[in-house]
Amino acid sequence: MFKPREMKHALIIGAKEDVEHTIELLHSLEAVHIIDFKSRELEEHLHIGAPTEKASGVSQSLLKLRSSAQLLAFEREKQTISEKQSEKLIQRDVTLKVQDLELSVHSLVETKTRIEEHFRKIDERIHQLEPFTAMDIPLELYQGYDHVGVFTGYVRDYKKLAESLPKITDEFELFTSNETDQMVALFVSKQYVEDAGKLLGDCGFTEIKLPEGKGLPAQFIEKWTDQQKELSEKLLQTTKDILEFRKRYAEFILASEEYLTIQVQKAEAPVLFGMTEHSFLIDCWIPADDIKKVKETLEEEMQGSLFVEEIEPKHEDEPPTLLKNPRPVRRFEYLLELYSIPNYRDIDPSFILSLIFPLFFGLMIGDIGYGILLILFGVLFMKMFKDSEGFTNIGWYIIIAGVFASIFGLFLFGDMFGLPFLPPPGETGEAVYTWSTLLGIHIPIPSLIHKMESLGMTQLLVISIIAGFLHLSLGLLIGIFVERKHNKKHAITKIGLLFVLTALTLLIFVMADWTIGQWLKPLKDSMVAPLLWNYLIPLVKAGFSFGGLLVPYVSVVFGVLGIVMIIIVTGGFGLVEVLEVTSHLMSYTRLAAICVAKAAMAFAFNMIGLGLILSGNIVIGLLGVILLIFMQLMVFALGALSSGIQAVRLHYVEFFMKFYKGEGIRFNPFRYIRKYTTTE
Repeated sequence: MFKPREMKHALIIGAKEDVEHTIELLHSLEAVHIIDFKSRELEEHLHIGAPTEKASGVSQSLLKLRSSAQLLAFEREKQTISEKQSEKLIQRDVTLKVQDLELSVHSLVETKTRIEEHFRKIDERIHQLEPFTAMDIPLELYQGYDHVGVFTGYVRDYKKLAESLPKITDEFELFTSNETDQMVALFVSKQYVEDAGKLLGDCGFTEIKLPEGKGLPAQFIEKWTDQQKELSEKLLQTTKDILEFRKRYAEFILASEEYLTIQVQKAEAPVLFGMTEHSFLIDCWIPADDIKKVKETLEEEMQGSLFVEEIEPKHEDEPPTLLKNPRPVRRFEYLLELYSIPNYRDIDPSFILSLIFPLFFGLMIGDIGYGILLILFGVLFMKMFKDSEGFTNIGWYIIIAGVFASIFGLFLFGDMFGLPFLPPPGETGEAVYTWSTLLGIHIPIPSLIHKMESLGMTQLLVISIIAGFLHLSLGLLIGIFVERKHNKKHAITKIGLLFVLTALTLLIFVMADWTIGQWLKPLKDSMVAPLLWNYLIPLVKAGFSFGGLLVPYVSVVFGVLGIVMIIIVTGGFGLVEVLEVTSHLMSYTRLAAICVAKAAMAFAFNMIGLGLILSGNIVIGLLGVILLIFMQLMVFALGALSSGIQAVRLHYVEFFMKFYKGEGIRFNPFRYIRKYTTTE
């Protein structure tokens, strides 16, 4: 659980004529992570392998199939298949079927394209001709003159044009469609064409190209509109044919694409191998649990013609990482991989992440009402994005955080949607809003910590420091464990940091003496009382006063010892790490800050909303209900978002920096996860 699966480094060597059979076996085993030979130094007699002979053919078929699917606007994520298809049945005639599919699809798509292009051209003609319909002049009268120039288009200033033309010549005819669109047709004597053109330019003239043909524009538009109707019917039928064709071939496309993708993967596998004139060599990693099975299968199927040799891994080798966690924890691997895949030699913190991330998240929310909303939202999120593994995992995190938030809200804070079930001690009266007073019944759920009181805030700060100390200490202990064999200097530095962290925490405990004392009171009659009050508490409280602050001797001892260890090992630069661990410990106070900030927002909004609701005015009361719901949803959204981000940050920045290296290589076995085909 805390370490990736053990890997074995192996070399698989065989005769060149057996390479395709070996590829088939390795693909079926799904347990071999092949190392690309291009990334290694090859000996003189070794060269990089080439794809098998069938690689070109299956690649072309796959390309044709995907091209056809793209032309059909085929959306794979929306398609389903009644049952998985046999690979053997697909293999028989997949090439011919893909060719037939390509021809049929191209024929249908070309037909649709031709219709659309014809429709577009007719549409352009109609738009070109429409401006001339209002003037009701046959098209042949706009052209074919030797001594007359013709201008057709729009003018911005028709009045200026009509008044200025007679000043140039009286040898003209001016037609207009109406006064709104200012469409004009000007027929003017050839000798005055230049002057008329200048005048039109001054009037804001925009030319429209003269259409060709004979007859009235309205007659042409009517004929072309009828043609468009016919084309629309043909286009609709062709579109239906394409949709029906896509539906009929959906299962074939899904299954054949998967089959051809697998064949391409197998055919191109030799480019990862080392080759000689007569043999091949595969450098790979195999999980230790599977190495025996892989060896036995290869030796049995290849009748001893294949040699599998285990190699002792070198320190500089980078084995791939394959995590092993129980199913509930496995979901948190996604959150870990968003940061970085664990290195093979790393401790896998997925289990720790699965416990502490929702704990921090839930503590910052700390409300049974918002916790239930988180659970409901998480369930809805998982259903909405059930096809996405990443989003499904996020939905799971939200659900678990909601459970923790509900637990804290019920047993620690005793509140729901920012309202406590019972009033704080010493606070009574109508001005105090609680669930008990609003509902008129006694709800026996006390608040052990009141977030909106100074004592409650102090308690939350102490809880945050305790959480930070435990979390950081765990990270440093893991770091010591990891580095003890590889780098003793780093291990000693982390021991020193652990001492410094302990010194800081004890100092803060002494500062919060009264708060911690209240928590320890119930233990006075227990078996551990003599140990606490006779030894541990006096030991921690023994110290000297510095500026009015009691500094425990034990903090001084731990702090000095830790700093000396760090300086001896890393020099003066190591003091930067002391400052870093101090800031990291203080960073955990964000747990209290967000918890109180969310509670303060909810408290303020509740005061506003409930004040309106209980005002006695129905209209104002309804407005208060709407306003309160909106404000509560805003508190929920902001609280959930900030709590989630900060819970992740405390792991990524503060916790992981103590031990986690990451930058691992994902274990990628030579296989294909089938959805639509089967080898049976």
